[in-house]
Amino acid sequence: MAYSAGYNPRPHLALVSPRPVGISCSGDLLVLTLEDDLSPRQVCLRLADQLPEGVNLTEAVDLNTTRFPVVQDVTYCLRLSEPQPQGLAQKIDRVLKSDHLEIERASHKDPQPRRLDIRPYLGRIDLSGQQLSFTLVNTDTGSARPAEVLALLDLDNPYNRSQLVRSSLRCSNLGSNATVKQT
Repeated sequence: MAYSAGYNPRPHLALVSPRPVGISCSGDLLVLTLEDDLSPRQVCLRLADQLPEGVNLTEAVDLNTTRFPVVQDVTYCLRLSEPQPQGLAQKIDRVLKSDHLEIERASHKDPQPRRLDIRPYLGRIDLSGQQLSFTLVNTDTGSARPAEVLALLDLDNPYNRSQLVRSSLRCSNLGSNATVKQT
């Protein structure tokens, strides 16, 4: 692996889309720079010996480009603690039919909340039994946060946020539009 120069060298590696605090995932995409020309298979074999227990490398791909992968959309899943909260299907329908979904978003830099329409960032919402899934679209102008979607559905509470799982990432600049899915 290639390292930065200087007094405290660091490896050239990055997660394509770091997860929000408290959200788990079963698949992630790591980009690293190599000093030597190795095949993806050689990379897998060498890294597998260095990974901590419980972390598995499933695939390596040569990007053949200096462009960093760009996340196009992210899907989250939530296993509901009760068999479909009352009125949830209607709330989902209302959200999906809305032209605008205004929320207030504050930041640590500016405590004054700003109004933001997150409808352009919401792809789909599916409800099947006790499984809720939704896709957030990343654009040049931003994206929505998972907790904001949960709030629109009256599901934003500490328990649900802790049970949210990022189940897939769809990225460009990986040869074709590739998807990293939960295994």
